[in-house]
Amino acid sequence: MREKFLFWSNARQAVLSLVLFLVAIGIVNDFSASFVRAEVLTGSQYYFFKRYLLFTCIGFVVLWFVGYRFDYHRLLSPRFLKIAGALTLLSLVAVRVAGHVVNGSRRWISIAGISLQPSEVAKVAIILIATGFLGECLRRRQSVSLVRWPQAAPLVFTAVASAFVLKQPDMGTAAIMLGLGIYMYILAGIPKQQIAAIVGLGLAGAAAIAVLEPYRLNRIKIWKNPWLDPLGAGYQMVQSEMAIGSGGLLGVPWGQGSSKFFYLPEAHTDFAFAVFCQEWGFVGAFLLLLIFALLALALYRIAIATQDAKGFLLVGGCSCLLIGQSVANIAMVTGLLPVIGVPLLFISYGGTSLLVNFLCLGLILSVYRREAEREIRELRAQAGLPPEEIDGLRVVTRRPRP
Repeated sequence: MREKFLFWSNARQAVLSLVLFLVAIGIVNDFSASFVRAEVLTGSQYYFFKRYLLFTCIGFVVLWFVGYRFDYHRLLSPRFLKIAGALTLLSLVAVRVAGHVVNGSRRWISIAGISLQPSEVAKVAIILIATGFLGECLRRRQSVSLVRWPQAAPLVFTAVASAFVLKQPDMGTAAIMLGLGIYMYILAGIPKQQIAAIVGLGLAGAAAIAVLEPYRLNRIKIWKNPWLDPLGAGYQMVQSEMAIGSGGLLGVPWGQGSSKFFYLPEAHTDFAFAVFCQEWGFVGAFLLLLIFALLALALYRIAIATQDAKGFLLVGGCSCLLIGQSVANIAMVTGLLPVIGVPLLFISYGGTSLLVNFLCLGLILSVYRREAEREIRELRAQAGLPPEEIDGLRVVTRRPRP
């Protein structure tokens, strides 16, 4: 767990360094992508920038507390998981009843003047519930199956939560939630026949939903060729591709990209990567992708080194959420996927998504810390050394009292 990772002393150090790089890039890009919209909507060009900084500061506190002062096993007790699942579903119902509509979707609910997106929190709930139930089966050396209860409980919860999100409507987020739930079962080692069956059912369901809703079917047609309707349904995709292409090798001068001047919708949120490419060019985009690749590799290193079954599932699920959504966002912005509401890790603006990102990283570092402590205890036991107190990753030997 504490072995050297590329240029860093260990994988945890790599994760923290790469996250700091991404946050720094996100701060710079968020201001550039949002100051025009912020000035028009609020009268202050720093509106979104200040909120990004606020949520980032809160996020680092969450990361520190969960990663360094918290035992992730506390979140996996049956009682907590039941409460978390119930509150998550209630929040999704509350959005349907009292949420406010933005761009035709009812995804947000206001609490004390702050807009929150319960579907982002639901993703973490899916990971925790699947980790708790499936991890307990693995701990008891039981085989995992979709046709036995309570092993099927995480899938039922995922399906219900995804259905609520689909009604907002937000098919992209619902698909990610459902895919995340299935991925947790794959990590837990369900039989290949069940994997094939559930993936097949998922694809058939997605096709049926797309056919039953004409606007979704039209979105797929436009995705294949956005120039069929460049001023209508394909406008956002066309503007995104133009922004990326206009960046060239090194990009236009920072802050002078034209896409943010109301040419590209959601320039500071879902399509922040397009603004980044326009102002930093191919070289900047390549370096950003390299950072994501290194982060994915570091998270993978932590996952495969984790011996605790629940810790392994937790790291795998959180890593899938963080990196998987980033891959989906970049694929969407570049036209490889249809337009879906998925943020880019630390680059896209969004208070709830930022906090969820930091929470997931905190959970991963919590697993790392517990595994490193276990390794230290085992090494000391093998060497016949006296009991110790573990402070972080430093070992302090107790001295006998006189």
